[in-house]
Amino acid sequence: MRTFVMGDPQAPFSKVLEVLDRHDALAGDRLAGDVTLVSIGDHFDYDHRDPVTASREGVRLLRWLADHDPHQARILFGNHDAARVMELATIDDAEFAAARALAIEIDAGTRTPAEFRAAFPELPPHGVIGRDYASFTAEQRALVIDVLLAGRFELAIVGELAGRDVLLTHAGVTSREVAMLGCTAEPSALAAALAHHFVAAIDGVRSEWQRGALAPLSLEPLHVAGGAGEEGGGLLYHRPSNPASGSTFHPTRPRRFDPRALPAGLAQIAGHSGHAKCVAELGAWVTDAARARKHGGIRTLKVAADVTYDLGVAIDDATVTAMILVDGELRRVPASEVALLALGTVYTNETCDA
Repeated sequence: MRTFVMGDPQAPFSKVLEVLDRHDALAGDRLAGDVTLVSIGDHFDYDHRDPVTASREGVRLLRWLADHDPHQARILFGNHDAARVMELATIDDAEFAAARALAIEIDAGTRTPAEFRAAFPELPPHGVIGRDYASFTAEQRALVIDVLLAGRFELAIVGELAGRDVLLTHAGVTSREVAMLGCTAEPSALAAALAHHFVAAIDGVRSEWQRGALAPLSLEPLHVAGGAGEEGGGLLYHRPSNPASGSTFHPTRPRRFDPRALPAGLAQIAGHSGHAKCVAELGAWVTDAARARKHGGIRTLKVAADVTYDLGVAIDDATVTAMILVDGELRRVPASEVALLALGTVYTNETCDA
């Protein structure tokens, strides 16, 4: 089997297929029989300017992935996927349209954030609704619930790269999550602990979802949903940042983490953080070669005596602490330039548990 990791697939479905086809990963309109694809998460919200099209394309993509055999398409849970059953768990299409319209007026300067908080006190700030989750529909939520109930979303997967076991999650695991999980900072132990937490959370709302009730999923304290005027934070939201850049680090719902808080000796693969955002957040830790690139690419954040952020894959040292970032900023980069990360293999949950 050939195994590929696809960074955040927030783009038109046809472009995702074009990228896969350029890597000879398709047979017709399906994954080729010898291909295993890991989607790193975030299947919605690629264009807030055209939310109707983005909404439709996100549904097509996630449904296509979930229609494959579970061993051939592995689907990680991202914050945009989670928002459908967390922040937006009970809102209907008409209410969301009204909230988004007000958010747009606020951005245009004709209304105020205070008006948004008064009208929608249960929601995150207006910017989250107007831009981050702008393509939400109840159809997406129903699909996410179906995929969750079928056990197709995962919080973590273990794979092999350069002879080394690596942990795959949407946004990475820091020492904060390791302490909360109470396990060792090894890929298989972390994947098993995250799977246990995930299954327990889904089981907590399973009966309500199965009878059609709208109940929010909770992954606290690992991942804290946004609401009541605050943005969410934690496991599926956080991104690497250099404290010297002046970023704010929230203690209970972090949206950023200091790379030096990555578990020592752990090699990880994550999406969520595009290259342009990393350059802005990581400051002096960015190499000249990385700074010269505008968007996309596979990159490595390495923590040793110093922190470095550079292009390419760099986990040749079996003891190095590293996070390989694969969000290729798909909607911004031509399909011909989008890279997929090739793995030696990915393991099943049963293999990890054993």
